Amino acid sequence: MLARTLKLLFGLLLLPLLLQAQPVKIESEIQWQGLVELAGPVQISASGVLRIAAGTRVKVLDPAHTISVQGKLLVEGSAAQPVIFDSVAGWQGISFVEAASGSRVQQARFSNCAQALGIIATSPLISGNRFSDCAAAIKLLRESSSEIRGNNFVNNGLGLGIEMRSSPKVVGNSFKGHKKSGISASNNSRGLIENNHFENNEQGLGLLRQYPDKIRKNSFIKNRVGLYCYQTQNTPLVEDNLFRENEYGLVNFSFSFPTIKNNRFIANKTALQNDQFGSALVENNLFEQNETAIYNNRKSNPKIRLNRFTDNKLGLFVDYSSYPLVRQNNFEKTGEGARLGIYQSADWEKRSGSKQLVMKNAQQRGSKNAMLGQAPTEYNDIVDLSGNWWGEDTAELNAGPTDLNSSFFYDRKDKPTVTYEGFGPDSYRLDEIRFQPLLSSPVVGTGPVP
Repeated sequence: MLARTLKLLFGLLLLPLLLQAQPVKIESEIQWQGLVELAGPVQISASGVLRIAAGTRVKVLDPAHTISVQGKLLVEGSAAQPVIFDSVAGWQGISFVEAASGSRVQQARFSNCAQALGIIATSPLISGNRFSDCAAAIKLLRESSSEIRGNNFVNNGLGLGIEMRSSPKVVGNSFKGHKKSGISASNNSRGLIENNHFENNEQGLGLLRQYPDKIRKNSFIKNRVGLYCYQTQNTPLVEDNLFRENEYGLVNFSFSFPTIKNNRFIANKTALQNDQFGSALVENNLFEQNETAIYNNRKSNPKIRLNRFTDNKLGLFVDYSSYPLVRQNNFEKTGEGARLGIYQSADWEKRSGSKQLVMKNAQQRGSKNAMLGQAPTEYNDIVDLSGNWWGEDTAELNAGPTDLNSSFFYDRKDKPTVTYEGFGPDSYRLDEIRFQPLLSSPVVGTGPVP
């Protein structure tokens, strides 16, 4: 009896070990088809090739049952017969680590993964797939130049992460309903992002640090933020994109000054926001039916020229020591031409100054951003909007005196002085908008160039 009891206990102790399946190593070429149960991890060695035929269903039994690739993986689904990865929630997916060239993942379906594809120093072709309800669909973790084409990303946390000197070509994909970002790029990455559709995402595309490439011919529709640039300096080139019905179409934040050309900003709450030294070149764009066309804040000095503004509630908002260069633009059917915020005061900058405050706060935060030292120290109390055409308001503005207080502009003629909490009882003069001389006829060649 005692012997039987000990034998039973010993068997129970071994049971968890027996259930832990050993990795299966693939060292030659094999093919999966039909129903395949992934009962344990699979390792494709440098000499191995795993081919997964169209219509195959790979049933994942445990989140840790991953497929790791050092050789070659060929997922060969079709539109009529996709390969289905039937995964449990939190599956850790497929990882490529310095794998052989020539892998491809085509017409597959991934869902409920912690991370569907993780890629290091490998460049598989990824096309025609659907990634849904994953924490992260694809992460290019390091030095990947994959072509990512024609995929559907739906309701993931993150659709595509581009990191650590990766340089993919991202063309013709759809990103919808992402809780964090459709695409996020950082850490010295680059790569063409073209003809993609971003809709109903918290953030369509986020660029962190320099991204020396082109963002072109994409559509950003109904996102909270369409395109977000953070410390991208003089990158990227943003051209021929559509920004429509976003809360914020394009945001340039903290020393971001990309080139923004030939885009269409239509019916956004704020079409273009420049904030904290966000000084972009804004040229030959269309701004139409936005609540605010261009919002400039915290020492943002964009160059705004040859744009067409039509039927916007507010053309320009300027605040906190921002001095945009605005020339040769056409403003038509504008509710209000320009408005200064209460912190737009060169008088306060001269008497109190914000650069010292910025540097002090940066030191307290431990910030090592060398560009803070480039912050301006001299300010003019004029926001110069001369040299533009103001549509049907032009005749009235042109006929008035130079000190005309037009309801079309809001500046110190409307609010002469301001006071600031924490800066004592002193009052400071708000800046003034200068709109004369203005142009008596429309500028030729404004808006997107065919």
